[in-house]
Amino acid sequence: MQIRGAIYHHGQLVFQNGFIGKKYLILLNTPDKKDPYLFVKTTSQKKNRPSTPGCIKKQSLFFIPGNKTFFKLDTWVQLHEIYEYRPKDIDTNKDISVEGSLDAKLIDDIVNCLFEAEEDNLITTHKNLLRPPLQDSLLKLKAKFSKEK
Repeated sequence: MQIRGAIYHHGQLVFQNGFIGKKYLILLNTPDKKDPYLFVKTTSQKKNRPSTPGCIKKQSLFFIPGNKTFFKLDTWVQLHEIYEYRPKDIDTNKDISVEGSLDAKLIDDIVNCLFEAEEDNLITTHKNLLRPPLQDSLLKLKAKFSKEK
C-alpha cells in the first residue's frame, strides 16, 4: 500500500473520454485495505495553461515547475477528473508502477486546491477519503481564526 503523494505511471490509462495513453498519476489519499485509490492525472503539455506555480483554481489545475520535484518537466496536475481504482486493480495491473513521490506539503497543497476548484463536483465518499470530517473541521477553524487577525 502506498501513501498519498505517490506518483504512479500508467502505461495504458483509459481516459474519461475513451482514449488510451501513458500518464503519470498522483495518489491523493492513503487508502485502507478496502478503500479505493484516488488519482488525478498530470500533463507536461503547456498548450494555453498558465505557468504560475501552485493552484490555478479557475482552470482546475495545479502547476509544478520542472526539476523542483520528481517531475523533470513543467507539469500541470489536472484536478477536474478523479480516477478511482480498487486496490486489487492496482496490485495486479502490470501497466501501473510506482515511480516516485511528492512531499507532504505539496500533496496537501494539491488536495486543498482540488477542494477550492472542484468541491461542488466531488462526491461525498471522495471528500471523506481525501479529507476526513475531523480534518476538514480543523481546517475550517484554522481559516476562520487566521481571517480574524
